[in-house]
Amino acid sequence: MLNEKFRAGSPFLNLIQKEGRILYMKNTLNEWVDLAKEDFRQATYLLKGDFFRGACFAAQQSVEKGLKAALLKKGWNLEKIHHIRRLLGICEEFGVRVEWRDSDIDFMDSIYRGRYPAEEGLLPLKNPDQKEASRAISLARNILGQLQLWKDG
Repeated sequence: MLNEKFRAGSPFLNLIQKEGRILYMKNTLNEWVDLAKEDFRQATYLLKGDFFRGACFAAQQSVEKGLKAALLKKGWNLEKIHHIRRLLGICEEFGVRVEWRDSDIDFMDSIYRGRYPAEEGLLPLKNPDQKEASRAISLARNILGQLQLWKDG
């Protein structure tokens, strides 16, 4: 049936073919949500094992993926963005409301910037401790809750 519509010149299918749009966005969206939840669970697991650097990074990743899931749901075209502040700015443009203090945004962005030893950020200057890892996880829990990613499990 799709082949017939495509050959008949369906503008919708031509646009999908031309721009590489995903036909089954629902599944893709669910994958982003699932990955955000998995990263969050990983962060809590790493914290329990005293792997504070990994816990911080997994918490940051859960926030990043959660924000991207919320944006994709609103029709945003996926971009390669890792900065939480930038993603929150895009959220504002798309009507996704998230309340977060500037200092918390800076903290989470410092985790991503510091993922490699040569980069400037929280992590290369010193190894994060339990307090910082707990903060990252608490912030991630708050944001994912605001995005209502917990409602189905």
